[in-house]
Amino acid sequence: MKIERLLAMIIKLLNKNRITAKELAEEFEVSVRTIQRDIDSINMAGIPIVSYKGSNGGYGILEEYKIRTGLFNEVEHDLLLTALNGVYKTYDDKQLKQIIEKLTSIKANDTIKQQSSVLLDFGGWGPTEKRTEKVNTIKKSIESNKAIIFQYIDINGSCTEREIEPITLILKVNKWYVYSFCKLRNEYRLFKLGRMRNIKLTNQDIEQREYAREYNFYQHNREMVSVSMKFTQHALNELEDYFEFDDLEFRDDGWIYLTETLPEDEWVYRIILGLGDQIEVLEPQHIRKIIKERAQKICDKY
Repeated sequence: MKIERLLAMIIKLLNKNRITAKELAEEFEVSVRTIQRDIDSINMAGIPIVSYKGSNGGYGILEEYKIRTGLFNEVEHDLLLTALNGVYKTYDDKQLKQIIEKLTSIKANDTIKQQSSVLLDFGGWGPTEKRTEKVNTIKKSIESNKAIIFQYIDINGSCTEREIEPITLILKVNKWYVYSFCKLRNEYRLFKLGRMRNIKLTNQDIEQREYAREYNFYQHNREMVSVSMKFTQHALNELEDYFEFDDLEFRDDGWIYLTETLPEDEWVYRIILGLGDQIEVLEPQHIRKIIKERAQKICDKY
């Protein structure tokens, strides 16, 4: 990706007096012309790159601008490297790996912590090979401007054949999504990668369309409902995955109370049932009835 290449180029220029366009082109596996355009982009961003003529010529950052200790101090360097390593656990990208390697080789203030005080891990639990394969297929689709086809299982368990034109990959709360134009629904949708099966790249070009850049994680057809609930203290560990603790009301009767507006569908029902006897829905009455009927069916099985 261009932004990753630009960052790597800036770091290299900060740590070298001069480097030629040919050397940069070979390093990043692009043309000399691409490097020249990248230099222009860096200049426009406010980092002055100077072109030196002669046998020892090349590109270099203006000496008055260069910070000898590097672009980042030790704390900033440590945090950036930690964040990139966390992303790399779920986003196996060659250029991202190159940036991590370059940052690792740079010494901020002449020292680098061997162990960070913060660990970021954006990878999910369990094996990651299939998830990585899906991410890479969709990334290839976006870069090659080609549509993809797959089977999609929605929250109600229905399976449909889909052809989509991916726009961007999104990592949210350790879950991957793809924002795209869905040809079946004829509108822009978010798809959860975990529900996509048998993803295949097609030869169909992605059509250039105007689209909203806001990503609605609550699907368009999901009705919202205000739900009043109370929880036992033992539910706290699960609650932090779904709600903000600032919204919880701890009362003297030992229960934790919460009223939240949620999309009413299988997602909500499964959260409630998953908490078992640690939760009670107070309102609305129709959701109390649904949970009671489902709990009775579970009881009847045993």
